[in-house]
Amino acid sequence: MKTYSLIFLIFVLGLLSKNRLIYISAGVLLVFSILNLMPTSSSAQKVILDVGVILLVIGVMIPFSQGHILTQDLYRSLFTFSGSISFIIGILSSVMAKSGVELMKNSPEVMIGLLFGTIVGTAFFGGIPVGPLVAAGLAAFIINLFTKIV
Repeated sequence: MKTYSLIFLIFVLGLLSKNRLIYISAGVLLVFSILNLMPTSSSAQKVILDVGVILLVIGVMIPFSQGHILTQDLYRSLFTFSGSISFIIGILSSVMAKSGVELMKNSPEVMIGLLFGTIVGTAFFGGIPVGPLVAAGLAAFIINLFTKIV
């Protein structure tokens, strides 16, 4: 018999911290696991991760599709100080996320810390659970920097 104690603990943490994203996600995973509906292959898990990222990107792009942000707004914002900084950080974070994916592939042991850290950050510090990729990119940067220094 499988043990569901860890995902149940995450579900309870989500409830206690009143974090809807955590308790709904953990609840769905718990039900799917109990009903034996969880994909076990890494390729199926990759598809689910891709779908999640696609939904996140769609959510971010909704203002573009609804006409709330127009082309002239894009040009105007890129040439402000905060717009330029945001643009550069967007580029850097996407490059760092790529390094994070490589880190997770080559060092799967970091995944546990990244996931648990993301859950704690979401449940107790008001974060949002997009952290594993961002955290993996930052971790890869720090690990590579530390490796070069030492």
